[in-house]
Amino acid sequence: MRTTKWQLTRFAFIYLNSQASIFLVPTLISSPTYQSWMAVMGGTLLSIGMMFCAVYVGRLKPGQAWVDFGSSIVGKWVHKVVIVLLLCWCIYYVSLDLENFVLFFGSNYLRGTPPWFIQLLIGLVIMYTAKLRFSSLIYMTDGLFLLIVSASLFTVFLFVQEVDLNMLPALLHYHDPIIAVKDSWIVTSWVSEWIVFLFIVPELKLDKHVYKKLTVASLLVMISILTGWLLTLLSLGAYLGPQIQYPFLEMIRSSTHDNIIGNIDPLLIGIWSSSLFIHSAFLIYVAVRCLSNLTNNKGKKYMVQSLTLIALVIAFLYSQNVAVYDRDYNSAVAIWIWFGVDCLPVFYFIVALIRFRKRPLE
Repeated sequence: MRTTKWQLTRFAFIYLNSQASIFLVPTLISSPTYQSWMAVMGGTLLSIGMMFCAVYVGRLKPGQAWVDFGSSIVGKWVHKVVIVLLLCWCIYYVSLDLENFVLFFGSNYLRGTPPWFIQLLIGLVIMYTAKLRFSSLIYMTDGLFLLIVSASLFTVFLFVQEVDLNMLPALLHYHDPIIAVKDSWIVTSWVSEWIVFLFIVPELKLDKHVYKKLTVASLLVMISILTGWLLTLLSLGAYLGPQIQYPFLEMIRSSTHDNIIGNIDPLLIGIWSSSLFIHSAFLIYVAVRCLSNLTNNKGKKYMVQSLTLIALVIAFLYSQNVAVYDRDYNSAVAIWIWFGVDCLPVFYFIVALIRFRKRPLE
């Protein structure tokens, strides 16, 4: 497909920002110190390092997808194990997207609506989006990128007048290295899903300029997270903010701009919902590529429907016991799993350097 110079940047920003902008900020607000800005910057630096490893691996064979040639780096069976792991991770991630969406909308806009009904509607949208060509996802992010940037600038312009600037010195005077390192690790697990970008080949090429494009995307995500965290912290404070499940949404609703921003939250949530659909649809697309590789393209016609249905079933089971969902979603084990998946490109990068340092990849 033909793309413009910065289309990959916009797609990467939409994909990585869709989750972090809503669900990472409450985690950062819950941190007992004011140094989450250091954690976001530290996590972004680690993420950029992982991105360099992923792009290096993806460029070993520019015209062939990593899912097809990865076995020549780490061996056939190790590569198949990685593909199975990635397949399960993608499906599970989509189920979390579905449950997050149900909890968010069910508690704020669709109270009393059965969770399975919301999940079914969202699942159908994700299924339809995933059935589209990959180029359609790219073109959808072009317009969505402009909407998100415009909405973010508008929100910042209105909220900056209400923040308590007297809290700013606390950002420089309260430090705890242990917490900073821990939070950086958490941030990294949220914004380092570069392994899935290896699946854009051969639809998109990983040329020599892709490092710059994806670095810009990482920095834009970092700015988005820092802006949301800082506005929430300076508006609600370090004590009220952690007690609210969705602090940024409540901040919008409680705004004194009743005639403007006080009623704009449905529009902002609608824009974010579109980015979530693209996030989940791309994960299903990656899962289909993994399953196609494992089955030699047998039954590919029904893979999108089957994988989406599995994610719906997992989300439905979670909706029957939200306490289990909260335990799994916020557990250290989940963070380690996400971090481990994020580190897969680093693993391939190290093996490639060792095995092919003196001879090209065959």
